[in-house]
This record gives sequence, C-alpha cells and structure tokens, in this order.
Amino acid sequence: MSSCYILRMPASCGELFQGRILGKEKLISYPVNLYNYLTLEKRRGKTGNIKKENHFYNLPDKMLSLIKRAACDLGVTTSLLAEYSWQHRQLIPAGKGLASSTADLMLALTALSLISRQMLSYQDILDYLTAIEPTDSIIFPELTLLEQNNGSYWQQIGQPEGKVRVFALAQRGFCDTLNHRKLRNKIPDVTESWQLFQQGVEEQDWRLIGKAATFSARAWQQHLYYPGLEKIIILAEKKGCLGVNIAHSGNVLGILYRPKRVSIDNLKSIFHKPEFNNCYPVSWEFELVKGGAEIFHDSRQKFEKIILPGPGLITH
Repeated sequence: MSSCYILRMPASCGELFQGRILGKEKLISYPVNLYNYLTLEKRRGKTGNIKKENHFYNLPDKMLSLIKRAACDLGVTTSLLAEYSWQHRQLIPAGKGLASSTADLMLALTALSLISRQMLSYQDILDYLTAIEPTDSIIFPELTLLEQNNGSYWQQIGQPEGKVRVFALAQRGFCDTLNHRKLRNKIPDVTESWQLFQQGVEEQDWRLIGKAATFSARAWQQHLYYPGLEKIIILAEKKGCLGVNIAHSGNVLGILYRPKRVSIDNLKSIFHKPEFNNCYPVSWEFELVKGGAEIFHDSRQKFEKIILPGPGLITH
C-alpha cells in the first residue's frame, strides 16, 4: 500500500452538446488539460495515536459530504480516513461551466476506492455524483452520452483520432446553476447534434463533431444567451475552426480547432479585440484529453490513468 497518492481529474470546457434526445435531456461534455488535484499522504505515527481532526485540507463542502456518505457505504472508518491527510488543490475555476464540482467529487470517490481497496462501477459512481448534483461525462475515458440528472443512461461513444484544441472565452462573473435548472421546460431538441456526432465518430471526422457542437450552441441561444455568439461562430468558421460549443450551466464557450490548420495567434488577434474582449475578458487555451481520474506514479514520474479493472480501483 502506497504512503502517498496524488490524484487528478480534468475540467470540461462546457459541453459538445446538451438537450433533448428521444425525449430526455442528455449531454456530452469533453475533458481538457486543466485539473483539480487531491493528495493522500499517510500520516506519521502509530495508527492508534493519530488525531482524527484536521486531516482534511481545503476540501469543498460537496467533497466532504460525499466522503461521509460513501465512506459509510464502503465500510471506511473514521480511523482509516484519519490515517491520511487529504490535501485538495483547485485549479479549475468554479462557477464557469468547467465541471469543477464533478472533478472534485470523482477525486473523492477514487480516493475512497483506493484506501478501501473496493471497486466501484461507473453506475455506482454516477449514483453517488447525481445524489449531490447533476454531473458531467468527464468521469469516462472516452466521450460519452450521459443522462446527467440521475445517471440513468450512459453510452461510451469514443472520438475521432487527431489532436484538437480549444480557445475558450469566458464572461465575467459566475453561473447561477439554480436559474439554469428553472429552464428545464425549455430544453431544446438536439437530436440533429447527436446524429452529426455519431456520423463524425463513424467517419472519423472532427468537422462533423464541430457542426454538432455549433448546432447545439445555436439551439440554446434564446434560453442561455451568449453575447455575439453568431458572429463568433461565423468568424471561427471563416478561419477554418471546427465549431463552437457552450457551457449550459456556466458562461464559457469553446472554439474548437485543429492546431495544424488554425493558428492560435490568429484567433487571439480576432477575439481579443474590444468588440469581444468587453464581453469575454477571460480566455484559456486547452487541449482535449482523456477523461477519468489519474494517479501519479513515483517510479515513472508521471500521471497515468487509473487501471481498469483493478483491486481498489475503478472498474466498468
């Protein structure tokens, strides 16, 4: 048993699409190379003398709530929890639509699975996450269609080969997720996005996936208004970008592009102009990555995906 684990989970730059498909709301979020971290380190001293208080550092309330509930289910005692110091490090901004909460909750479950050496299925994970709040599909290694409100349906789809990057633009302030949930009766039908996405995966064509994202972004515009969205889409398409996606419980949008075909400096020269910068003063450069939790291996000096399946790890 290792004396120290360093876990990380990626953000999601909004969703490739979200809305009604065959009558029910579903989404596909996509992971990018921005991470939250959780370090578990074995505390010194004899187990019986370890103080049980003050072993959680900087853990958000949602993580603590989930740890309390899941630890009880998994038979993880307070003494076992206290054998480790739990240090949380947040690099994913909260309230922007970047799936910071989903990343944190998945980190908590992965840590419990490791120290208890009990396996959790994806359905187990979804049950825990959705008991706290609607979740995102970044918990899966591949792009996945997910019913995010209760986790009752999920389908791993995969994605085309090739490197894709995102130029993300964010508005000021933070998302009011409660207000978003009031729009449940106004959720648009995005079946066309789903069809384009499936075709894109089948034909290994990122352009079709970009079109799926753009269709969904436009479908939501009258419900979740993004300033200048149509002009951003038109300019992005003229520059050869794949498409534009939005966050449906946040205020960030993503311009998807292939780095060999589109210059990031060119995009910056356009979207950092006052016309756009006044509405979107914050920007990031992301790269699409695999979803799911990763663990740092001292011997290899790098992060690697949690092996599926394995004792105390996550299995399907």
